[in-house]
Amino acid sequence: MKDDVRGFAPTWRAREGRAVRPELWLLAALVVGMLLTEVWQSTRVAELSLTLDQSQAALQQAHARVDFVRAELERRSTRAELAALAKQLRLAPPDVQQVVVLPAEYLASGEASSPVEDRSLASLAERVSRVLVPEAKARGRSGS
Repeated sequence: MKDDVRGFAPTWRAREGRAVRPELWLLAALVVGMLLTEVWQSTRVAELSLTLDQSQAALQQAHARVDFVRAELERRSTRAELAALAKQLRLAPPDVQQVVVLPAEYLASGEASSPVEDRSLASLAERVSRVLVPEAKARGRSGS
């Protein structure tokens, strides 16, 4: 009996250790699974946002290229080429009455004004703008 009091037990009656609790293992596996899912989702979102950024950059580059090619085409095409193309596409007015002739007073005058008058008029306008709008002084013409 003294052996039992001291805590010694024969090896064939060894005390049972802590029992493995399956609920804790299940809870740990569930937490690890949730963390792995979170990491996978954040990686996928980062991948999709990178793909979206690349697509937007490619789209902007394509728009810039289209604008450049369109401007180049407009610069190279002459009025004669466009007139022939308009007739071919039947864009020209089919009736002479559809052509509008503007009066001469709507058109620019044939005589050019002298450059001296233009400079004096421009300097007068600049002086008036400086008096009326104080910010015009900061925006005045400088060497640059």
